[in-house]
Amino acid sequence: MSEEEAVLDMGDSTRASDFVGLPLRVESQDGATADEVVATDRLTETRYRVQLSPGFYRGIAAGDEIEYDQIAKTAHVVTRGANVAVQIFHEGIPGEVIDSFKVMAVQVGGRVDGELDSLVVLTFPVKTGFPAIESLMATLPERGVEWGYGNVYDQDGEPLDWWE
Repeated sequence: MSEEEAVLDMGDSTRASDFVGLPLRVESQDGATADEVVATDRLTETRYRVQLSPGFYRGIAAGDEIEYDQIAKTAHVVTRGANVAVQIFHEGIPGEVIDSFKVMAVQVGGRVDGELDSLVVLTFPVKTGFPAIESLMATLPERGVEWGYGNVYDQDGEPLDWWE
């Protein structure tokens, strides 16, 4: 197995236990770069299906079929999986508030695809609707929370309109 195909053991029998982890290059606002390993299933030599929405890489969500560029460590969407990724960064928010929020997200049709100390990654079927997602987000405190759609806008802030 090549370096870029590290197999992740998710340790959860409710999901497939082995994913191909693709390193995708992310860049911070100050220009620093790092690789985020995104869980996928291999379809062909360069084509993969995203299994879990990423926390930092923009433009893709769970269910998307992507073409992977191993050199640039980028993904080009071939087919959208009809899911919306939401990345929520939080600081100073009590754990019980975040836990309650995640329960509400599941109740409106979403799922939690990842979590770090200050990050929650959610995936919603696009049929949930943007108003429902935004109403859910409005339940979080305004202070200490920044959130954004992971696959709704391009790098210039223009809507991708794939859901139309």
